[in-house]
Amino acid sequence: MGKKGKKGKGKKKPAAAVAPVEAPPCPPCPELPKQMQPLDSCPESSGPHDVLRAQPNHYPALLRIPETMAVVGSENGCYDSICKLLRAGFRCAERVFVMAPWGNYVVFRYHNNNDFIYFLYDGCTCDVNRFRYLDLSCGTAGFLFFDNMHDVISYIIQSRKTRLYLENLNKIAIDQIVEEYGAVTYTQKAKCMRFA
Repeated sequence: MGKKGKKGKGKKKPAAAVAPVEAPPCPPCPELPKQMQPLDSCPESSGPHDVLRAQPNHYPALLRIPETMAVVGSENGCYDSICKLLRAGFRCAERVFVMAPWGNYVVFRYHNNNDFIYFLYDGCTCDVNRFRYLDLSCGTAGFLFFDNMHDVISYIIQSRKTRLYLENLNKIAIDQIVEEYGAVTYTQKAKCMRFA
């Protein structure tokens, strides 16, 4: 019998010498920003987060790094519910996205010496993420200014009545236009649809 384990073993070939390749030196890393800077510099503000007053004639700038924003929602929209949710939201962030049954709002809170000031956005909130990038130290155009949280909550609740009033005005205007041209009015059509 033959010996086992000798199959295929022979002389080893010497390995070819490979010249070491030097990696090109990497460029110096850019310094990380020490504090968040707005994309557009604001000559009126002393720093990126110094919002001491409302500047309704200037638009907000954009931050390079987004701020955190809390999201809260009230099912019934009563004063106590919105108040508790805003307080809970402000414990973890300085921006709160509030969802009420009749609409959405974004509330910003800033330190003003020993007190807080609030800015409320009441408009289209389709792109919620854009509010994380806003820097209100350059301007507050499009925002409502409030001195205390009570006024913010009162405005949110009052806006429900305003929206219902405007909705009813639109229905009345539609009914008047439709009646002028002899078609079925909006309220008549709604009644027919309920009984169908």
